Amino acid sequence: MKETDNGAASRPILWRLSAFYFPLALQGISMALTYPLVGSVVAHGHLGATEYAILAQAQAIMFLVGSVGSGMISTGMIFAKTRKGARNFTVLSISLGLCAIFLQTLCCIPPFDQFVFGRLYHLEGELFSLAKKMLLLSIPMNFSFFVRNTGIATLFREKRTDKATFATFFRIGLTWVFSVVFVRMGLVGWKWGLGLTTFAVWVETILLTGLALPYMKRLPTESEDTASIGRQFAFTIPLSLGGMMLCVSGTMIPIFLALTPDPAVARNIHYIAFGILNPLSAAAAKMQSVVIAFPPREQKRGSVFAFAVGIGAMMSIISLLLQLPPIANWYFGGVQNLAQPDIPLAMKAMLLIGVIPLVISAKSYAEGQAAVNMRPNAILSCQIGYLAAQVVVFFAMVQLKPIPGYLMSGCSILAAQLFSLLVIRIAIRANHIADDFGVAHTERNSLHH
Repeated sequence: MKETDNGAASRPILWRLSAFYFPLALQGISMALTYPLVGSVVAHGHLGATEYAILAQAQAIMFLVGSVGSGMISTGMIFAKTRKGARNFTVLSISLGLCAIFLQTLCCIPPFDQFVFGRLYHLEGELFSLAKKMLLLSIPMNFSFFVRNTGIATLFREKRTDKATFATFFRIGLTWVFSVVFVRMGLVGWKWGLGLTTFAVWVETILLTGLALPYMKRLPTESEDTASIGRQFAFTIPLSLGGMMLCVSGTMIPIFLALTPDPAVARNIHYIAFGILNPLSAAAAKMQSVVIAFPPREQKRGSVFAFAVGIGAMMSIISLLLQLPPIANWYFGGVQNLAQPDIPLAMKAMLLIGVIPLVISAKSYAEGQAAVNMRPNAILSCQIGYLAAQVVVFFAMVQLKPIPGYLMSGCSILAAQLFSLLVIRIAIRANHIADDFGVAHTERNSLHH
């Protein structure tokens, strides 16, 4: 069950960290690959691209509601170490899933539907009705994310991210095959696209559960540190609230962009630039799981921290490749069809935000430290700081106009990331979390004797 079972513990720490991290990063990056596949089915419906846009809005609400369980994976990695702990974790995960179903249903009935779809998204008539149906029929897909939590947490804790990644790539392959078949057979529109997505994620959920089952059966039956459902709930709520705040900050971006001096240019450059940066940032954010799986104080001094910095730097360097004119012209102009005069603007935006993956990797390392030391409130304070800084900085720039409008969103997000990193470093000190970046081999050996 542990590393020593397969001889991995004798391998260098860099090898073990890499073997755990890179499948995890690929899993996070590959999640974005399914959206254009499903979009090819939905956008061929009778409303065209509008139909896909409405589905995206409905699912944005679904993900916001589903963020009540966004802290569950970290919770499972820490607490579901015995059979009773795993059972308690599963009960908590399903209970939160039922809460998400209730909230998602609530958004689809009067008077809440008028607020969500009417006042927030300004939909009316057919589009209003369509968005409600899409959100309601997305409930089975949302619930699957809560069902799979136990399997994912088990595989991550056992450092078998390769198996979790296999399930994800199987889902992507399934989606790709059926999306091509559906389009050729004329089975298009949001119902077919949503049905395909739901089917694929449930297949992935079943695979994840099956792959994790052997490890779950080998969990010890008794342990003094088995956490009750209440204790796990108290731990995961601050994490989930932090996840909800990140979702809220994402939904505010269109509002921010509309306030810039040239909204159309700012919107195009923002979504094109962050279309590259978001997957890289998502990969950098996986460092939190790495720290939970490899607590720094149990490893060679500085090894996990150095790995986090190296990963963040690598992701930032990848984004900065778009400063090379041939690559920039190919991607911004050829792939994204950005107007030629706007390509230099997009390059400037990428240069500004290119350091964000490095900041996120350092922040996620600190979040992992807080999670391992049972300080979820430190993570919550970090997310509160992020949201507050983003709002304050953006509105200050809109009023003062110190930089061009197309740089404002990127600048506000960079400032928010830097401020949230500062906040969690302060929170770690305030919570008296040992910040020794790991212990040396001699120190660790003395602890064992």
